[in-house]
Amino acid sequence: MSVYPPGSRQTYPPPGGGQYYAPYGYQPYPNYPYPSSYAPPPKSGLSGDKMVLIVVIVVVLVVLIPVVLAGILVVYLQTLPQGADNVETTLGLRSERIQTGDWVIAVVVGSHDAADVTVMVLDTAGAVVLSTRLTALNATDGAYHDNNMNGDLDAGDTILLKDTDKVDAGMKFQLLKGESIIGTIRQLPA
Repeated sequence: MSVYPPGSRQTYPPPGGGQYYAPYGYQPYPNYPYPSSYAPPPKSGLSGDKMVLIVVIVVVLVVLIPVVLAGILVVYLQTLPQGADNVETTLGLRSERIQTGDWVIAVVVGSHDAADVTVMVLDTAGAVVLSTRLTALNATDGAYHDNNMNGDLDAGDTILLKDTDKVDAGMKFQLLKGESIIGTIRQLPA
């Protein structure tokens, strides 16, 4: 019994040269490429015009983003104060009425040159009833106590405001530096 089907075995020419033995005779090797150690290059679906468009967009973005960020930085830096002299900080104030009927206003936060500060008291209608330099408070209106002796109105300093016929509970107390309000107590406590 033959392993080969009838008429499928050929003795001449001997197998070789691009053929292999199959159960039904010699067949040519399939035309498969040998595997490469490198991946084939990707097939680009981009035409030349599309590639140019992508390059232009990337270049514009690379240039545009830093320019926009630099512009934002310049605008931000221009909004910052340029020096400490032109910045008006608000003073944190606390007030209480003492047993004599006068008020003690204590500075808890902030600092200003005491010679530049004006004391102002306004009645409930908004009319000014007292306006004087802090350092010029007289004995009838009140007194300024520079508790740390540094010449500045700052944390720890107190202002004694006397209860007179001009100043009464419910009035507004303000500290000004030039035209700027640097401290306010909306109503003197009763």
